[in-house]
Amino acid sequence: MSTAATPEPDAARPSAASRALPSRDRAIGAACVVLLLIGMPIAYLTDDPSTGDVIGMFAMIAVSLALMAWLLLRLVPAERRADVAHAGRTALILGVAALVLSVVFWTGLSIAVGAGALALGLWLREAPGAEAARGRATAAIVLGAVAVVGSFVVLLIG
Repeated sequence: MSTAATPEPDAARPSAASRALPSRDRAIGAACVVLLLIGMPIAYLTDDPSTGDVIGMFAMIAVSLALMAWLLLRLVPAERRADVAHAGRTALILGVAALVLSVVFWTGLSIAVGAGALALGLWLREAPGAEAARGRATAAIVLGAVAVVGSFVVLLIG
């Protein structure tokens, strides 16, 4: 008898279409990437930057982009598959975390986490059976948007 693992049936594997990022999430991600790539150089490269400033900027952009990718490609889809109450709690936690991370706006982390809060909150507002989580979803959207826009403005005016 062979103990080799049997291949996973095709029905159990997610299709390419189900793994694709929804268009709203792509738009949120793209907008936040643009804000990050505009705001970070303005904040870091004004007033005669040193080599350390440039290296720090590239490092923080890389970390922020990696976090945003993980949130939009892994966490948000996983929360959509979970129950609505759990997704609402996660959206609210992301919104609060984005607002708290606005204190360290020069890292760009608040923009990345705010993108996750926006994507999950907007999905929850339209999800069937998510009436109980609509308040948390609205709070996540507001907190995420305030964190993203506020951090971008503060990066610009420095």
